[in-house]
Amino acid sequence: MRISTTWRLGIKELWGLARNPALLLLIVWAFTAQIYAAATVMPEVLSKAPISIVDEDRSPLSSRIAAAFYPPQFNPPQLISLSQMDGRMDAGLDTFALVIPPGFQRDVLAGSTPAIQLNVDATRMAQAFAGAGYVQAIVFRRGRGICTALSGG
Repeated sequence: MRISTTWRLGIKELWGLARNPALLLLIVWAFTAQIYAAATVMPEVLSKAPISIVDEDRSPLSSRIAAAFYPPQFNPPQLISLSQMDGRMDAGLDTFALVIPPGFQRDVLAGSTPAIQLNVDATRMAQAFAGAGYVQAIVFRRGRGICTALSGG
């Protein structure tokens, strides 16, 4: 195919596009407004999520877990009491509230698997979904590392 033929076909398509304003509007929207909207929406990664920690154990292990939450994923954690937790979450002050039960370090060192409760405010859906995985990974990594150090292994 020659260049002149390709040129004529291109000009023909541009004239057809000029006669179809709906298609022209769709093209302009897809390559400008849609790209801008996709670039400026809220990111799916966790950023500066507010977290509070109810530390009923007050052990080195629970302190290490609390110290593991830092920017840019989380705001510095607020240490609160169990009675404050629901009010703070209802007021929208915290997206996550981590409850570390009493005797947590003792139970971990004894070889059992104690439960830590994570409360999530699901009204911030993007942060809630991504953040729950982040919190779980941080607690698991910190817990495993400190247990090895505390047991001397």
